[in-house]
Amino acid sequence: MNQEIIPGADDLYPEIGQLTFDAIPGEFDVARVRVEMIDDVSSCSIFYHKPDGHFQYLSDGLGEVEGKFRELRNLFKSAGREAWTGATFILSEDGEFSIELTYDDISDFGQASDRRKAWIKKHLGEEPQIDWR
Repeated sequence: MNQEIIPGADDLYPEIGQLTFDAIPGEFDVARVRVEMIDDVSSCSIFYHKPDGHFQYLSDGLGEVEGKFRELRNLFKSAGREAWTGATFILSEDGEFSIELTYDDISDFGQASDRRKAWIKKHLGEEPQIDWR
């Protein structure tokens, strides 16, 4: 994460963390929130690692989480920074978190599936067991 201070961002990170905790219905050891966002289109999903060793995928009911990421992106823009297009928020069960921002061109929506596959490989491993329902 870039250590440059963005006014207001430090207030949003704990809110994103709490909303992520609230969205996960069971136990987990680590959760990863994946966001893609441009000015008029966005997507948000959570992959969390369950005690059985599988990852659970969540995409419904994440409007508040996505809204906080929209606020964060707007803070970057109003601070004169380039607007990021991707974010990965990693949250551990003990509340520790980190965030990784990317600035890739995501305007080709036909490539969304390939981008998600690449993200899964990078953040969850080569062949993770994912419960998609």
